[in-house]
Amino acid sequence: MTQLDTQMFGLSKSLKKGEFDVVDFGAVIPAAVMLHDMDGLQPLGCRYMNNWGCEHLQTSVEEINQLGEEYYEKYFVKEESLAIFQGMTQYLFVGDFDKQYNFFQRVKVHGKNEYTWFYTVCKMIKIPGTSMLDNKIILLASPIIGMNNVISRVTKALDQDEFISRHYRVFADLTQREKEIITLLTNGRSSAEIADQLFISLHTVSTHRKNIIRKTTCKSFAELLRFAIAFDLVD
Repeated sequence: MTQLDTQMFGLSKSLKKGEFDVVDFGAVIPAAVMLHDMDGLQPLGCRYMNNWGCEHLQTSVEEINQLGEEYYEKYFVKEESLAIFQGMTQYLFVGDFDKQYNFFQRVKVHGKNEYTWFYTVCKMIKIPGTSMLDNKIILLASPIIGMNNVISRVTKALDQDEFISRHYRVFADLTQREKEIITLLTNGRSSAEIADQLFISLHTVSTHRKNIIRKTTCKSFAELLRFAIAFDLVD
């Protein structure tokens, strides 16, 4: 599952840079791809579902929006949906665009009598809008059986950066404060300047820097800069 999490990061990065559109991505992925609008950090209606998702549920974006809450009762297990909603609410409340919310759920696929287990990766992303970056939620839901095929297709579609693949877990384990400090360091700020800007002591900055070096194993500024560029930590 870690591979799919890594690829979702790569996807959100590519969408933010406008390297391709979610419709192009959804057309080649053998899994359900959905895009939801957001008002700030609050989810709104479904904007897009790829053909794979529509065909396997025998539905459409228009029907999903018309159904409202009934959509979840029609295609999912109610008890599981309630737990997922709670997790989603907490995820949105934190508002960390570096994080993802992942979960397992059973889905009523068209033509099958039994529910099918899916693994879903959900991520808040930013994509180019009319005059600025718009907040969206993207979901990639794949049947557990056939996951390897999905991973292979996503990797091919994204031309996945090998450096990101190798270092994603390190990035995911960094705290938000550590990412802030990496950004400031790679933008040329000194420890004293960082302490002043973040209203923390020099000792605290030093501790964070030691933790960053330990976690990333970066032994030089050049290595840290490469890491920061790969994970969009440079302003």
